[in-house]
Amino acid sequence: MASDASTPLMRQYNSIKQQVPGALLMFRLGDFYELFFEDAVVAARELEITLTARNKEKGNAIPMCGVPYHAAEGYVARLIQRGYRVAICDQVEDPKLAKKLVRREITRIVTPGTAMDANLVRARENNYLAAVGQAGGRAAVAHVDLSTGEFRVTEVEPAEVAGVLEQLSAREVLFPGELPLLAQERSSPRFTRTELEDWIFTADYAGRTLRDHFKLLTLDGCGLANRPAATGAAGAILHYLRDTQRAALDHLDRPTFYDRADSMVLDAVTVRNLELIEPLFAADAGGPKPEATVLAVLDQTLTGMGGRLLRQRLLRPSMERAEIEERLDAAGELLQQTILRAELRKQLGAILDLERLLAKITLGSAGPRDLLALGRSLEKIPALKRCFDTQQALRLRAIHERLDELPDVANLILEAISDEPPLAIADGGTIRAGYHAELDELRDLSQNGRQYIAQIETRERQRTGIQSLKVRFNNVFGYYIEITRANLHLAPPDYERKQTLAGAERYTTPELKDYEHKVLDAEDKILTLEKELFADVRKRAAAHAQRVRATAAAVAELDVTACLAQVAAENRYQRPSFSDDGEMRILAGRHPVIERLTDQESGHFIPNDLYLNDSTNLIAIITGPNMGGKSTYL
Repeated sequence: MASDASTPLMRQYNSIKQQVPGALLMFRLGDFYELFFEDAVVAARELEITLTARNKEKGNAIPMCGVPYHAAEGYVARLIQRGYRVAICDQVEDPKLAKKLVRREITRIVTPGTAMDANLVRARENNYLAAVGQAGGRAAVAHVDLSTGEFRVTEVEPAEVAGVLEQLSAREVLFPGELPLLAQERSSPRFTRTELEDWIFTADYAGRTLRDHFKLLTLDGCGLANRPAATGAAGAILHYLRDTQRAALDHLDRPTFYDRADSMVLDAVTVRNLELIEPLFAADAGGPKPEATVLAVLDQTLTGMGGRLLRQRLLRPSMERAEIEERLDAAGELLQQTILRAELRKQLGAILDLERLLAKITLGSAGPRDLLALGRSLEKIPALKRCFDTQQALRLRAIHERLDELPDVANLILEAISDEPPLAIADGGTIRAGYHAELDELRDLSQNGRQYIAQIETRERQRTGIQSLKVRFNNVFGYYIEITRANLHLAPPDYERKQTLAGAERYTTPELKDYEHKVLDAEDKILTLEKELFADVRKRAAAHAQRVRATAAAVAELDVTACLAQVAAENRYQRPSFSDDGEMRILAGRHPVIERLTDQESGHFIPNDLYLNDSTNLIAIITGPNMGGKSTYL
């Protein structure tokens, strides 16, 4: 190691590696991300790629392996799925401009809880990063979905923490290094455990971190006043995101405190046994089919945001009577209006995942197609809003009011980005023609150079009267005007001699010099300018992150409401009536999942009645043979 490690490149590598001792470092070298030493051994084994060596001829080989930079996301995803953290080190200086060693920096650290890649994040599920704090005998759990911006925190008894984490299905959990809480979870396969230093969770530091980032004078509006455990957990998450993402986090919501009692608490065992999200037994083991869940029956949402919201509501049902009635009023109104419901769903189907597109944009990882997708989706909002501008239900009117049409953001993107942009900005062609005069001129130079030279040649022949005059180019002398010796006396005085040949002289002019300067580096300038313009548009779009987030939330709720109305129409579901007299009366009740499965198998579900009250019929004893339907009735 000593020999090659003493080179400037390896000294740079070792210096950067010391910043991320717990992560695999992918070090950009030209068109590849390289890994060295133990990182290379691990990556080669996990990714099943060739392990080579650097400095073999000197007898001091350093293990190394590499992956193409343009395909790196797929390899990173595979490492994250295996529980590793991956630090991405990029070249932050143009190699052509570097006087010595190209400057490199860690641009982001990808972890299971901060993953954004489509191979790691399911469209209709949240990818939560959680943090556990403790102060004054109370514990707190904060969670964030970096891909959507959702940020919430609650306080619970220490014994309840494991249940909260299981309910969240958090992919990664941050703990203070000395926290004895959940010691039994250290070997748990359900999430990656990441330990941070204790001071990061202190209320003073965490509170200051939160106030500075969200530009707040106090955390009272977030519900964190006098809640040191919750403040510590939320601040630790923000600290970790800043450290790993190395980018603006403008799309994040302010942390919101919630009380678990605000919704029905369904523990993991209940969720599993009720088959709300997943079937109890795997389909490949002869168990129920994947669609044998309540979510599968209900989920006809058309957007990723709507799918995630429906899933959240199913796992955390509201306990507020007024909230439930408002939701039912809205779904009931759409149930009665078939044409409106169909038009709404048609418009919703054209809107992509605003939350996750926005997250990529604010984190600086969005490509040209991501930005265009956001612009085109925002372009659909006005038509969606016009669809239901006369509705009566309070919730529908509130959603209508919350839908910001964002014409300024949509126009900014659509005016700047071409209709068919490349996958990567480096491929060129991202910026629309007519958006920037200098870029158009450079493209014209690059694409129409021969025509321009022919025009100069024609004009100079007419001006000088030399019909044999030629305008040519070579790699040594660039652009030049060539005149034969017989016509030298006709050369204008503004021609500057450039080269003497046996039978001719070569000249240049200020115009030709200027054109040569422009055209020779036009391609480089085009790419550089496109990158600058794209970064500017992305930054300006990101500045409206909170407006886009608010609209995304409204679209999600409208999607869920229309979805439930559609499901009710298709399955002939009836709206329940609530009473306070302690009675439960169900007439011809049908099990939604089993009804769907029996219908698929050409069967027929037999409805059941149920009556219970809080006095004479408090308990029902259900008997019958095995497979007679007792569990269905339950």
